[in-house]
Amino acid sequence: MGAPAEDSTSASTPGSPLSPTEYERFFALLTPTWKAETTCRLRATHGCRNPTLVQLDQYENHGLVPDGAVCSDLPYASWFESFCQFAQYRCSNHVYYAKRVRCSQPVSILSPNTLKDTDTTAEALSTTMSSSTASHVTGETTYHGE
Repeated sequence: MGAPAEDSTSASTPGSPLSPTEYERFFALLTPTWKAETTCRLRATHGCRNPTLVQLDQYENHGLVPDGAVCSDLPYASWFESFCQFAQYRCSNHVYYAKRVRCSQPVSILSPNTLKDTDTTAEALSTTMSSSTASHVTGETTYHGE
């Protein structure tokens, strides 16, 4: 009769991952494997901005390709800096039917900008610690001679 409840919930927010049922329909378009491989060849030669691939990526993300980090159901590659990077990874590693999933941590924790902020803080802390350590080491070096 109608779509399952999971397909009509807030999960269909633009830019969000597909539900398991929606992924079944999505991957049906890319089955058999040669169809997924053809899409991957197009991605390899034309990149993620190819109009056909943009439409496919939008379909996989409820109409809006997300900006920033995305997560996957791959245990050994659970997040990517962008949806494009995730799509390219699926192709290059022949895991054509890996799914994008909701991130268990907020995307801001995973995004490169946050990591840069953390690195800046760590760098400042490291510089401060290095200065005090350098003074301490210099004192010890003078004390021990060579």
